[in-house]
Amino acid sequence: MPETQALRKKILTHLKEKNIPQNHLAMLIDENYKYLNDILNGKKTGPKANEILLTIVKVLGIK
Repeated sequence: MPETQALRKKILTHLKEKNIPQNHLAMLIDENYKYLNDILNGKKTGPKANEILLTIVKVLGIK
């Protein structure tokens, strides 16, 4: 997954549309809120961040 910015934007849009706070999402996927926030804002990248993004897509059912 070389470019994840579009996926990050899609996730953030979905969260906003469904009124889901990021801290609730962090609890749902059992991840630290601050780390999740950094991932969604593009500050953290790499294999673990990409894995978390894919987990979010699966959990929220984003297509």
